[in-house]
Amino acid sequence: MSQRCFFIIAQAVLASGLLVGCATTRQLAVDYPKTESVAVKPLRGQTTVSGDDYYVQWLSEFEFKGDSALKGGCNEMGGHYENGDLSAAVVFAVHNDALKLQREASGFLYQATTGRCNFKLETKKANLTPWLRLDSAKDTQIEYRFLTSNSHESNLSQLVEDLNTASGLFALTGVGTGMAVMGKLAGNWVESNPPVVAKAPTPAGKLSSETHTLPAGVVLNADSAGLNQTRLPVYEVLEGGWNIWSSETKMLGELRIYPELVSSLLLKTVGDATPDAHDLSLEELWRAPIQTANGEQRLQQLLAQIDAADRPNLQPDWRDYSDVETQCRRLKLVMKDLGFNKFDRNALLYYFLNKSPDWKNFNISMQRAMTDEIRPKLLEQYRSTNFSGCLAPEDYWVMKSMRLAVNTEQDWDALASSRQKKEGILNPVQSAGRQLLAALKSPDKDEVARQLYPLLNTEKAGNGSVLLQNHLSNFGLETLLQLPPIPDEGVVVSAAQLAGVFAGLNVDSYSCARPAQEQGQPLAHIGILLFATKPGSPRDKGGALEFELAQGRIVRLAFQHPSFRDFEQNLADYPDLGGCRIDAEFLNRLH
Repeated sequence: MSQRCFFIIAQAVLASGLLVGCATTRQLAVDYPKTESVAVKPLRGQTTVSGDDYYVQWLSEFEFKGDSALKGGCNEMGGHYENGDLSAAVVFAVHNDALKLQREASGFLYQATTGRCNFKLETKKANLTPWLRLDSAKDTQIEYRFLTSNSHESNLSQLVEDLNTASGLFALTGVGTGMAVMGKLAGNWVESNPPVVAKAPTPAGKLSSETHTLPAGVVLNADSAGLNQTRLPVYEVLEGGWNIWSSETKMLGELRIYPELVSSLLLKTVGDATPDAHDLSLEELWRAPIQTANGEQRLQQLLAQIDAADRPNLQPDWRDYSDVETQCRRLKLVMKDLGFNKFDRNALLYYFLNKSPDWKNFNISMQRAMTDEIRPKLLEQYRSTNFSGCLAPEDYWVMKSMRLAVNTEQDWDALASSRQKKEGILNPVQSAGRQLLAALKSPDKDEVARQLYPLLNTEKAGNGSVLLQNHLSNFGLETLLQLPPIPDEGVVVSAAQLAGVFAGLNVDSYSCARPAQEQGQPLAHIGILLFATKPGSPRDKGGALEFELAQGRIVRLAFQHPSFRDFEQNLADYPDLGGCRIDAEFLNRLH
């Protein structure tokens, strides 16, 4: 071999040695987790947090912190990227035995060959869990494994590919606008849809693995809750180059494992706002989309899959209180078993019960409860149908917080108190009116006088006397009383004189007695009744009689004309008042 050939070969060997010596390798390292706890804020208007308030979902996401290797340009003399010799991955394992939840997901995948720019890094935001009710999520355990390999045969890409396939299937089991399917439905899904198993690469001897369990994600106390979020620092380690004995470590980023909270999915309310359910219908809620293993289903379809022994009848006899209450309880239990929180459960229960007349009567408005067609005894009956076999007092508060028209116990107490006050106004007039009518209806004039005597009293003449006024017409009242013309302010007469007046009027029938009203409010001391006369009476057809009370006794009686007190319009506006209903037919007899 010539000296020239030897020199060329020597040059080539030296150049290749320099290339190898200058080549860098870029590996990833994961530091120990850093966990911080964040208190869960109470919903607006509340002071405490319960496990039934929120849904929580756990996600992982990579946040870059360092400079990208590509920013400096890729002009290295190393070879092109091939199927990597170096690889690293973070894999999460999630399980919740009570919910039959078990799955794996990848945090990132890294592959590299010799050379700083010959690498492949995949980071994807991943849903680690479906949306879970807060009290159910507290038993969820998350582990992570940091896997590294320096072997071509132990490439981790197939492992991550399998996990991503499993994650794609998992996305159909409660992520997004739906709920996690719990209980029996979850068990059935696990049996019929076994999880995709990610196969570990081989040979196992060339694979390094480090596994850690993260702190519990949810910490629930009696009236508060906290969520733990974790950061995994990820570093890039550069080795080799011109100084083959040195290495350089730089922060690449952090892998975050964090929670997201919502107060409702069914009503699509986010954050710490209480859902507003006042403008919905049962049909809309039945059509709410729920994500399941078999794809998107309507809520009503989902409920149809419940075992017949537990499945509620969604079309009960709405007029049968007992049947509606039973089906309400079944629906409530099923919704809780499926993982719905108190807002979504009670929104559905409200609109389900809203088809029941008993439900509408129990949630009667104050305005309607104060009307006279609703008597106190009927009101008590309405209150007794409170669906206590299905709903607890806190359920009514939840409905009320969502702007749904319901009566809590406090509402009923206020309603009963207002009604009692009204009855306190009406009772004296009603009592005096009944006694007055009982006396006037007696056919015996002397008996009328005897019964009237204890009812009448004036300060001027004492027991058995009353101030009699006439605002009706000149129908001969003076003649009936055998008195001179009566002044406008009236005249005090005895019980016997009053009995003679009504005997002379030849009354055919009386209406019931009711309170007089001013500006729509019943008066506690003035009542009114109507009377119709027989043919030949000095007062043709009849009229109205007003009575005024003081200390439970009648002190004034007035034959009344509509122009003095517009009782005709009052009868039209309030045909039923104080338990007295005067039909228009009776009023027409007086015209």
